[in-house]
Amino acid sequence: MAEQWITAKLALEIVKDERSLLDRLRTDLLTTRARMIKSKFETLESKPVGPGFWEIDPYSNFKADWDRGDFTNCVDGELDVDVYGLDIELSGILDMVPFEQRGMVLRSISVAGNPDWISARDAYARCFDPRSPNNAGRWLIDQASLGFLVARAVQAERLPRVSGAKPTWIEREWDVPAWFWDHCRGRDTTSSWPEGRFSVQAVDAFGRSGMVLRGVHFHRPTLEAALTSEEKPVAEPGEIVEHENNRGRRPSYDWHTACSSIWGMLLRSELIPEVQADVEKALIAFLAKGDKEPSVSTVRPYAKIIFQEYSKA
Repeated sequence: MAEQWITAKLALEIVKDERSLLDRLRTDLLTTRARMIKSKFETLESKPVGPGFWEIDPYSNFKADWDRGDFTNCVDGELDVDVYGLDIELSGILDMVPFEQRGMVLRSISVAGNPDWISARDAYARCFDPRSPNNAGRWLIDQASLGFLVARAVQAERLPRVSGAKPTWIEREWDVPAWFWDHCRGRDTTSSWPEGRFSVQAVDAFGRSGMVLRGVHFHRPTLEAALTSEEKPVAEPGEIVEHENNRGRRPSYDWHTACSSIWGMLLRSELIPEVQADVEKALIAFLAKGDKEPSVSTVRPYAKIIFQEYSKA
């Protein structure tokens, strides 16, 4: 099975003990990789950092920048070596945490538990505007591909082109680069906004391969900044958007009929809302089918516009 990697910064946030981390690195109990290892004689890329690097001579000038994952040490008493972009295997870090605490620890360092980040599902609903003819999913992807919208995936996988093959690379809390979203317009692309799952055929430094992201979240401040400078797009909340040339799954609810019905109730004074929540409840009641009904967050974008227009009267 492919290793799952996290940054040095996240590793320290989990363990909360720099000395313990360095002890395990010195004894080779943690598997590492560095974006670059540079010395006077050579420069290596994407290589593990051996345990000898972590032996700290009291007379050497050991430097550690855990936030960036950059380290400098004097190896063998004479050779200065720089390590840039250190990653550590997740399983080794979790071994340093009591088993019953691991789930909560992972959530505490994840975008999934951070209020500064909004899920793909909620970002999709946040962008919905029934007055606009544009597509919410396409607009979000366009903003992300331009670098205006920052995204992070709870888990990212790289899959070889062989059908059914196991992932060759897995990473947690992966910062999604802008080029990934460019590939979301390709033919071999599927996007599920409710699940935050995106699958593409991409070309990167490792060649052409499949990329699958799960638990995608967007940085809330950058989303709000984009919304203030752009007209909000439209798409049905809960819709699965695939390649732009393909037709997505039909919307779960008939929003046109539902909104028309609510306006009819307002005109006939059958509904006299005092707050927006009254409109939300009416929409939910109209759209409910048996045990199935839309959530408050799903009807809220429609209820907000109806209540705002009604309040102007």
